[in-house]
Parts: sequence; structure tokens; C-alpha cells
Amino acid sequence: MASEELPSANLQRAPDHQLLQTNQQLESLHQLLAAVAACQDEHEILKTLTRRLHELIPTDAIGIARSSCEHVRLWSSDQSRETEAPLRRYLLRRLGHVAPDTPPLAKPRRPARFRHLSLVPSSACTFIEPDEKPTNAHEIPLALGQEKVGLFFVQRNGNRLFTEWERQALHIIGTVLAVSFRNAESRRLRRDLDRCDSLTDILNSHAFDGALTRELRVGQRYGVTACLLVIGLDYFRTVNDRLGHEAGDQVLRTAAVVIREMVRDSDIVGRCGGDTFGVVLPHTERRQASHLAERLRVRIERHLFVSQSGQVRITASLGLAAVPDFGVATSSDWATIAGSALKEAKAQGRNCVAVHAPQPPALACAIALSMAA
Repeated sequence: MASEELPSANLQRAPDHQLLQTNQQLESLHQLLAAVAACQDEHEILKTLTRRLHELIPTDAIGIARSSCEHVRLWSSDQSRETEAPLRRYLLRRLGHVAPDTPPLAKPRRPARFRHLSLVPSSACTFIEPDEKPTNAHEIPLALGQEKVGLFFVQRNGNRLFTEWERQALHIIGTVLAVSFRNAESRRLRRDLDRCDSLTDILNSHAFDGALTRELRVGQRYGVTACLLVIGLDYFRTVNDRLGHEAGDQVLRTAAVVIREMVRDSDIVGRCGGDTFGVVLPHTERRQASHLAERLRVRIERHLFVSQSGQVRITASLGLAAVPDFGVATSSDWATIAGSALKEAKAQGRNCVAVHAPQPPALACAIALSMAA
């Protein structure tokens, strides 16, 4: 009698075990979706996905390509460039992009066989075509309505096929990825708008102050030199009075372009307000910055500013201050001494560069003690 009851008991436990496993999978899927949806930018989305997806659905390779750019993010279990390169080329071709290392009209070559990452069935030796991918891979288009956002690709090594539940889960993840990418892009655009000056398309004063603070902290922590240039256009009010504000706005826009063209990509350019611009020069000695300031002054002096109201010739005065400086403890101190140098340049007759002379340590200490008293 007991032997007859044992099989029926085992049959009853089997559905219970499957139900428990399904509930655990659904809970893990919910946690993954919530984590992806909570991400604030694209980098965080990709990091979260690659870290947590294989815990839910075992995978050996993950690829995400965006429709808006020829850029592919990859993850593979062996982290090998040789194994990731074919996947990158495949995703670029699937989105209509040409892989960077492939000539546009070149005939596809037979790929080499790879040890860990198989992108073609073992019976085939040609590159994967869009409608013929290996059975151990799954591809999910990322879309919002009719708009294509990108492509989500996962693959396993060997012959481990994706189950029906895993394929459905991957499609759900793909939907959340598409929405998360769009939200991250919207946040990035809002941040850019919040940081940029609407007229000149360079950093506004608030964002520039933040950059100034960060660079000062680097200098204070590591003893790295940096310089701050403050640039004021001479007699700018006359442009507005004689040619109108539209001409003045055009002069400001052009001046911002001229300044950006003269500095390095690593330098930080911002509008400090009105006709005043600022440039942070990281890892730059005072002498180097002084030479740059003089070249910039000459460039502005020789530039012909053109607007619908007429042509404008204008000059600029520049103030320069470097750190480390014993008189500079905050970014406000740094901006103040650079502004004082700018005032000195204007007092000297304008169209020149004035360099702040750093305070000797003893004098700086004496001033600090007198202020404390």
C-alpha cells in the first residue's frame, strides 16, 4: 500500500516544485526590470543588465547596438576581443551600419573559427545573415512604436537552446530596455540644456562654477597646476547701443566659437555672464597659459565679427590666475583673483593680458591670521 502511494506523492510534488521555480523566476525578472528602469543613464543601464541578466538567464555573450549611432556595447563570459569582434560586426550590419574595419563595398570574408563564442552554426562557415542566426542565439529588436531604438542580442555557447519562457522574458526585457534608453536620452538632453548657455552653446555660469570647483579640488589634492582665464570684451555695450542687441548677440556667439577653437578639447569654456567668458586650463603652467592668453587676445582683435546690422571690430582684456596659490582656498577665491586680474587689464588701457601674482606663503598666512583675529 505504501509503495502505491509513493509514485502519486512524487507526482504531486513535481507540480509544486515547478510552481516554486516559476515564482522564483518571475521574482528575479521583476527585480531585473525594476533595476534597469531605475537606471539614470545608458552606462548604468548596460552595467546593470550585463551584471544581472545571466543570473536569470544564463548567457555567454550580450550585445546591444543603438540605431542612433555606430556604437555597440558588448559583454562576453571570456571577455576576449577576438570573440567579441564578430558580434560587433554582426550587430553593426544588422542595423545597416558598416563595421569600422570593413570597407563599404568589400565582399564579406569567411570568418575565422573562435574557441569560446560561436556566431554561426557548426555546419556553416559563412557570416551570419540577418535572417539566419544560430539556434543558440536570440535577437530582440528594441523599438518604441514605429521608431527603432536598437538591437538586443544574447547567445550561449554550445547547443544549449533558449526555452520558450526565456525567450518571452528576453522580449519583456527588450521592451523595458527601449523605454529606459529613451528616458536616459531625455535626461541627458535636459542636463545638457541645464548646463549650456542658450545664446552661446557653451557652459553657463552655474555649470562653469561646478567645473571650476572640481578642477581646484584636483589641484589641491594632487598638487596639479591649472589656470583660469577670464575674458572680457572691451566696450561691448557700444555694440548694443549702436547696432542693436541682435548684433551684440551675434558678437557673443562668434566670440564663444573663436575661444573654443583656440583652446584644447580638455579645456573648459563657459560664459560667466554678460560679455565675460571663462576658460579653465587643466594641467597648465602660468607661463603656458599666458602665451595662450596673448594668442587669444590677438585672434579676437584681428577677427571681423559680422552681423546683419554691420561689421564689428572688437578687442578683449584678459585676466589670468593659476593654482596652487596660497591665497586660493575655494573656487570663489580663484574666480575673484582672476577677476581682479581682468580689472587690472582694463585699467591698463584694455586689449591686454594681466597675470595675477601669487601671494608668498608668509603673506598669505599673515592675511589669514589677521582676518581670523
